[in-house]
Amino acid sequence: MSSQEQLESFQRCLQGARKILCIVGAGLSASSGLTTFQAANGEWRGHSALELATPEAFRENPELVWVFYSARRYTAMKARPNDAHFALAELCRRVAADERREILLVTQNVDGLHWRAGQPEALTVELHGSVFDYRCTEFLCNYKGRNVRDHFLTAALRKHTPREPPQPVASCCQPAKKRARCACEDTRENGLALQFGGLEGDLPRCPRCRVGLLRPGVVWCGESLSLVQMDRVDAFLSAKQKVDLVLVIGTSGRVWPAMGYVERAQLCGSRIALFNTEIEDAASISKNKKMWAFQGNAAETLPHALEPVIGRHYKPRSWSQA
Repeated sequence: MSSQEQLESFQRCLQGARKILCIVGAGLSASSGLTTFQAANGEWRGHSALELATPEAFRENPELVWVFYSARRYTAMKARPNDAHFALAELCRRVAADERREILLVTQNVDGLHWRAGQPEALTVELHGSVFDYRCTEFLCNYKGRNVRDHFLTAALRKHTPREPPQPVASCCQPAKKRARCACEDTRENGLALQFGGLEGDLPRCPRCRVGLLRPGVVWCGESLSLVQMDRVDAFLSAKQKVDLVLVIGTSGRVWPAMGYVERAQLCGSRIALFNTEIEDAASISKNKKMWAFQGNAAETLPHALEPVIGRHYKPRSWSQA
């Protein structure tokens, strides 16, 4: 099947699909210029990003963890939604406007670019939370909040937060000792190995109980995903009407449970469309009548593929200020 034939086949399915599931991964954010930590060899200023994203790290050094997430908030706010974010938001609005059709977007991203593109909140599941959310750590307090306006939540975080996005500290093919030395040099240069003077007393505090320290509202390593969010996806997949079409965008298919949802839908007869920079076995997928593979920048390929439903003018008039 040629590329044009594959596109036309997908678009016919898209127009006829009554129930659509969208699974979105970090590759879509990369198209907006957000560097993934995989691209930076899992490092952030000489620290392992995975080690910082844990409850243990927050208990041991909340100052460092808050600076890490403050930097993520800052870079996310400086980034702009790309064309695929806007195309998905318009697709959700168009499908939801038809009472005979259903759609749900499940994102693994925590950068808030979906809602900045106008993605309907009622049709969105943020599996891993958001860097713009926070909640109180005090045992008897259940406060949760969201701040999407301020780059920095406190004056001390404004002072200590690095403004530059993460960069690779060393090639993965370098010897371990050399990688460690690069990491230590990067840490000393940025001063992040030190305790932040005066920062402990100016971390985000709970406005309700006025006692507890706020923590970022993301799912950390070792924590369970939100049962409320997972139940929404399960209910969507378990309903009597099966999912006709699954769009898998900007993800390699290695992150669970998101990809488990794809396999579950596929076993029930759903057709799958992949949009990613690199797609394994793209040639063989093109021969599968129940799958499509659109390899390339999803910010370019996705809006074009969705054009029969969203049209060519799918961005809001104010998109340049997004």
